Amino acid sequence: MESIRESIRDVAGKEPRVMTSRFAGMVDPQICEILLTEIGLSKSQVEHFLPKVLARMGEVYRGMEKKVALNSGVLGLLGILAISPRFVLGVLTGNLSSVAEEKLVITGIRPYFSDLFCADNYFDRTQLVEDAVQTCLKKYGLNSRTDVLIIGDTPRDIAAANAAEATSVGISSGVFSTVQLREAKASQVYQSLEPTRELLSGLGVTG
Repeated sequence: MESIRESIRDVAGKEPRVMTSRFAGMVDPQICEILLTEIGLSKSQVEHFLPKVLARMGEVYRGMEKKVALNSGVLGLLGILAISPRFVLGVLTGNLSSVAEEKLVITGIRPYFSDLFCADNYFDRTQLVEDAVQTCLKKYGLNSRTDVLIIGDTPRDIAAANAAEATSVGISSGVFSTVQLREAKASQVYQSLEPTRELLSGLGVTG
C-alpha cells in the first residue's frame, strides 16, 4: 500500500490516508480510484490522474526498500505441486503486473508459475477472476470450472472465486480468520499453506 500512497502523492499532490485492512482483496486500480476520490478530486480529475498514478506505482515500487516475506509453507507446497502432473500453477493477484513481477522475483518463486493474471486493466476482482478462469478452461482443456482452484486469504477472494464457479480455498494467513473465510462460503479452509496431509488431500494431491 505504500507504493499506492506515494504514487498518489507524487502525481496528484495530496497524500491519502490508507488503512491496509480496509482494502484487503481489492485490486490496485480500484483502490487508487477510491483514494483519488477521497482526497477531493472530481470525477474528471480522477480519470485524468489515475493512469499516471498506475504508471508511477511500478516506478515507486522498484525504488522502494522491500521486505517481502513468503507465508509459512509456501515453498514446500510449491515444490510438491510443481512436480504433480495434476497441476499447472498460476498467480492471480490484485497487484499491477509491474509490482507483481517484482514481488515474485524478489521472493524467488517466479519460476514455479506458468500463468500470471494481474489487475492492470481491472477495477473489480470478480471480473479478473472470471477472465482468469475462462482462460484456464480454454488453455488447458478443463472439463469444469471447479477444476480451477483459487487460493485466497480474504472474503473478497472467496466471493470472486465462487462467482466464477471455481473451487475456492481459503487460507487464514492474513487478517481474516478461518471462521470468516467459512462464512464467506469457501469450499475449503485451512490455517496455513503448510503442506499437511489435510491440505494436500483437499487439493487433490495423491501419492
